[in-house]
Amino acid sequence: MTHAVVFETIEIAADADAVWNAIIDRDKGRIWRSADYETDWTEGAPITITAQIGPKRYRDTGRVLRVERPLVLVYEFLPRVSGLPDLPQNYSRVTLKTATTGSGTRLSVEHTVPPSPIRRGKNFEIGPESGEKHVAFYWRSTLPLLRDLIEGRDSLAVKMAIASLAF
Repeated sequence: MTHAVVFETIEIAADADAVWNAIIDRDKGRIWRSADYETDWTEGAPITITAQIGPKRYRDTGRVLRVERPLVLVYEFLPRVSGLPDLPQNYSRVTLKTATTGSGTRLSVEHTVPPSPIRRGKNFEIGPESGEKHVAFYWRSTLPLLRDLIEGRDSLAVKMAIASLAF
């Protein structure tokens, strides 16, 4: 089965450097990503991603693949929540690109997602598209939060994200 690809974009009223800095800033990432990304964001560098989904804490690992400040950032990681074995074909790849617009910066995200294994439990079944649906929801939720954080908006989403920091 082939990887799904999720695309999302958002307009941010700030220059590309401000967007880039917020993307790679570990403390800001804890707010808008709801996860801790431990890396130095250089090509080939390892990444450790710590996140909590419900009562479960996950620790994903990967590496930075490409860095062209402030235009392109590409990294890959094995999403442990998927339950897939640590094989190259089971890694997710995230590509973030910035482009200058008349009102600031357009941030585009392309996230390839491996198919999820089918899992069944009491009163539920998770199919091969569950990872794709989770990733699509994630980016639809986090990009507005990133925008609000960069633009200095005093939004309820930013307040709740800061209040719920688990790291």
